[in-house]
Amino acid sequence: MTIKNVFIAGMAKCGTTALSEWMVVNGLAEDRVPGEKEPYLFSNDEAHPARLRSADLPLLDASVGYANNPAAVQRLPERDTRLVLCLRNQFDRMWSTYKMFKIDRMDTPQVQDYFLSFQEQGSSTGRKPRDAHDFSDFLIDICRKHYPRRSHLIVEGYARQELEHIRTHTFMQRLEYELAFYLSRRHFPFFSALSSSFYYTPLKTLLTKYLPSDIAVISVHQLADADARRRFVDAVFEKSVDTPPVPVVFTSSEIAIDEARPDFNDRAFDTLRACLRYDLVQARGLIATTRLGDSLLDNAELDRYLVAT
Repeated sequence: MTIKNVFIAGMAKCGTTALSEWMVVNGLAEDRVPGEKEPYLFSNDEAHPARLRSADLPLLDASVGYANNPAAVQRLPERDTRLVLCLRNQFDRMWSTYKMFKIDRMDTPQVQDYFLSFQEQGSSTGRKPRDAHDFSDFLIDICRKHYPRRSHLIVEGYARQELEHIRTHTFMQRLEYELAFYLSRRHFPFFSALSSSFYYTPLKTLLTKYLPSDIAVISVHQLADADARRRFVDAVFEKSVDTPPVPVVFTSSEIAIDEARPDFNDRAFDTLRACLRYDLVQARGLIATTRLGDSLLDNAELDRYLVAT
């Protein structure tokens, strides 16, 4: 089988930027849209031009929202395709997501350095740098891509309302709001810190279309090991080559915001902890069937905080 398409279909704030850049820099794939990590071409049914390969490499699309969008998954090419799902400790992931949204419009040296780090990481891939001053516009543009053009003004209004909610509320207030929003509407609001910490439904969505052997589920930092990288490259690209480690750094951890990182062992998180624990149990049943099983997952990291101490 010749691999023609590779999608890093999820999850946000799990090392997907570093992984996608590593694939491009090491000649394993080329961006489906040159200079774009997350083009979201398949988030809607608008026609887009076919990509002509500049090399005999798979086309890479690392739009991490795909796995949470059943309609988008059904639009992805089915044949000669591999999908990667990146997982991270659920609480660390949601805090990282919350901080990313919280720093929108912040103008401090730490925030500027954070966005400059994306420019440095992507410099060898030709990807466009991000800018702290238009980051919210970048986020809103992603939201709009999931909806018809005639509704873009409405979508933008809701999106800006959600960003304002994040700016003016605490982390715990945001989680309570998102849970209430989900229980009343059966979906999460825009810019959810919580939604991508549930792993069963995204994986189930991918498995409605793809064979388990088409999907690799990993913790990106596990690719620090040379043997793990060889198995990953063989599973996704069907190649036997040596590669350098993936340079995973969660740079937002250095940014200070106006609230401290929570103690996720606190009993205040018990209800959410129980939900995430049950979700992970269900997800593991599906993960076991996929191409690499859980051999490249850090299970100890995923289980951290799931039992109250």
